[in-house]
Order: sequence, then structure tokens, then C-alpha cells
Amino acid sequence: MLSIIDRYLLRETLKGLFAILAVLLLILLSNAFISNLRRVAVGALTQDVILDLLGLETLRLLGVLLPAAYFFSILYTLGRMYRDNEVTALSSCGLGTFRIYRSFFYAMLPLAGLVAWMTLAVMPWANQYIEEIRHAQKSEADIANMAAGRFNEFSKGDLVFYVEDLLPSKRMHNVFVQNRQHGTVGLITAEEGYQYVDEQTKDRFVVLLRGQRYEGIPGNPDYSVSDFGKYAVRILQEEQGPTRLRYKSRPTGSLWKTDNIRDSAELQYRLAFPLAVVVFTLVSVPLSRSAPRQGMYGRLFIAFLVYFTFFNLLGVSGTWMENGVTPQWLGRWWVHVLMLLLAAPLALRDSMWTAALRRWLLERRRGA
Repeated sequence: MLSIIDRYLLRETLKGLFAILAVLLLILLSNAFISNLRRVAVGALTQDVILDLLGLETLRLLGVLLPAAYFFSILYTLGRMYRDNEVTALSSCGLGTFRIYRSFFYAMLPLAGLVAWMTLAVMPWANQYIEEIRHAQKSEADIANMAAGRFNEFSKGDLVFYVEDLLPSKRMHNVFVQNRQHGTVGLITAEEGYQYVDEQTKDRFVVLLRGQRYEGIPGNPDYSVSDFGKYAVRILQEEQGPTRLRYKSRPTGSLWKTDNIRDSAELQYRLAFPLAVVVFTLVSVPLSRSAPRQGMYGRLFIAFLVYFTFFNLLGVSGTWMENGVTPQWLGRWWVHVLMLLLAAPLALRDSMWTAALRRWLLERRRGA
């Protein structure tokens, strides 16, 4: 049964957790949305997959952002309580640092389990699905991909379209086409065009209306000119082989069964985030300590340094592990150990046992 103090600390911390998580997701998803819009503008993506990609990006980011959100929510909650003398009141009632830790452990354990599930199962699945969508989009040649006012390449550059205006009805207005086949270059201009898909063969064509066609070999003065009322250009589709999954997209179970150093680094990267929940919980409580009249922003600045140092070291540790700078048995775990070594003296300094030891030493000194 949770006590009143436990419920109060957890309620305030979880409110901060959801608020910070929402802000971080909004920032990162906005960047992802803008990046996807750029891809749509150049014809690399279709509009109908943007929401799918954003949803998958959300699932991919949740496991990474939850440890950071929990870390800063504890800092904010305890920082406010120190400022309002609430922690002083708790200490006067005999509730020290380790009693505060116990309250946060109630949320830390299920949160670490959730993060483990997100990073070990959901994140690689989302990465795999994102890769499959982008792989399918590479060979997708549709007018929906085509942007007006710029050159659009298909068939590995052998077919280039320029459309002056693309109407909502998918009709193209004032079309220029360069088609390269067997060393011969054909240039086509047409007043209008539209897309047509053969129902039997599933071949995709762009049908051009009322235009001229110029065909010849570059450097050769012999070329032909012809007028047409209707002319169809076939858009060759790339052969889609099976998608080869990158190590970031491979299921976690397959990473356990290999001795590849890169796979081991990726496995430890996924395990680092649930462990980060534990490490940040231990570091956050002593970092949030401040005098009653002291602002909490100085402590938040130190917390930002700790956070970015941790994740920068986590990235460096993977590079060192793959390059053989650190042994495989050490892997990336030394980053967590380093953070725990930082938290241990800070937590012991603020504990009631340390305070009692200080009083005892002070009394011994006065008695002497």
C-alpha cells in the first residue's frame, strides 16, 4: 500500500514525465515531419505514407525518450520541493534521501520494464517497417510522386519528366520528357499528359497528348521529328529484391545468437535504455538538492550536462567497441558504471546516516 508521501511524489513526477515527454516528441516529430515533406517535394515519398512514418517514428523514439523524461521530471519535482521547503519538512519527520528513493523506485521498475519492451521489441520492428516503406517508395513511380516545376527522374535516370503544372485531377500541363533507350535520346514536348496503368500487365505508362517528338543519337546530325496526337511512355519499374535488414532493424533475438561485434554493440545499445532509467533515478535525487532560497536552474544545467555526457559516451562506447578500443566483455556497460560512481557519493552525502556521522564526529571534536 502506497503512503501519502509516495502517492504525492509519484503524482507530481508522472505529471512532469508526461509533459516533458510530450514536448520532446513534439520537437522531434516536427523535425521528422519537415524532413518527410522535403522528400515528398522531390518525389522520393508519396503523401499517403507521411502519417505512417510519423506513427512509426513515435514508436521508435518512445523508448529512447522515456529515460530522459523521467530523469528531468524527478529533477523538476524535487527541485520545486526543495525551493518550497517541502523536503526540509520531510527530513524533520525522519524521511531522508533513501526514503525518497523508495517512492521513485515504485515508478522506476515498471517504467524500466516498459522501456525494455519498447527498445528490445518495438523499436527494431518500427525500424524494419520504416525501411520497408522507404524501399517500396524507391521503386514507386507515380504521378503523385511528381512535383511540378522541377525535373523528376524515373527508371534510374533514363526517364526525366518536367511538368509545368500538375492539376488536382492528376492531369499534367505542358510536359517535357527526355527518354534514353539503347544509346538513343528522345525529347518529347506535349500540351497535356496523364497516367495510365494496364490492368493485365500492371505496366505503368504516361500518356502524352498533342505534342512533338525529337529522336536521335547525341553528336550525330541525323535526327527525326514527328508530331503526335497521343503518345505513351512506359515507366520501367525497378526489380524489388528482398529487403536486407540493417542491424538496427534486426529482431533482438537474432542479436543474441551472433558473435558479430556490431550486433553485440547494437544489443547493448538497446539494453542501455532500461538500465538508463535505473541510473538516472539514482543520479537525479542527489542532483536535485538545493538550498531553500537557491534557484533550481543551476542544478538543471548540471543535469543537462550529465544527460548529454551520458548519451555522448554511449555513442562513443559503441564506436570504441566496434573498433576494438575497449574489450567486448566491457562493451558499453562502463558508461552506466561511471554514472553510478557519480551518483554514489552524492547520495551518501545527503543521506541521514552521513548526517548522523557528521554530528557524531562534531561532538567528538568538541569533546576533545
